[in-house]
Amino acid sequence: MKEGDLVKFVGDANFYKGRVGVVCKLYSTHNVSLSGQCVPNSALVYFAGAEKAGRALQPEVKSGLHPMGLDELEMINASR
Repeated sequence: MKEGDLVKFVGDANFYKGRVGVVCKLYSTHNVSLSGQCVPNSALVYFAGAEKAGRALQPEVKSGLHPMGLDELEMINASR
């Protein structure tokens, strides 16, 4: 998965069930690295129409992007 990929939420949170979004940023919550490269386990995802709802309302998230674990997302369409 990489930035620009189209993803579908497949986790447990009812608010996000079936929503489709775009990965805007990948990051590691634990700063895990492998061979000097950061290994992402999370993503900030843009869900159209949900900019001011759900996880985007967390105090540390001011961008309207939704923090998601990669295990909660299924890639629909890979960006080039």
